[in-house]
Amino acid sequence: MAGQQTGTTVTAIRGGAVTVAEAADAFLSSPRPASPNTRRAYASVLDRLAGELGPGRQFAAVLGDEIAAALRPLWGGRAPATWNRNRAAVVSWLNWCAQKKRWP
Repeated sequence: MAGQQTGTTVTAIRGGAVTVAEAADAFLSSPRPASPNTRRAYASVLDRLAGELGPGRQFAAVLGDEIAAALRPLWGGRAPATWNRNRAAVVSWLNWCAQKKRWP
């Protein structure tokens, strides 16, 4: 996701264009967040992040800097443990999207 916007549209390699909400839902439906508690925590984090980024926005069009900027108002003033937990959930989601789905 990090990089420069070139003015071109980037779409998913498989399955066409994917929205932020669809990418989050695909991750939450995968075996990655296996336990119900982990899935619930990740869903809370990704729902709030999607709300900041725009759930209907094309996932491939979201830059890494935008994700970082969205995290600050959501959890920047929280305890370090909260920040780290939520940031780790986002990183897990992004890594899964890049590796499993080959979404940028």
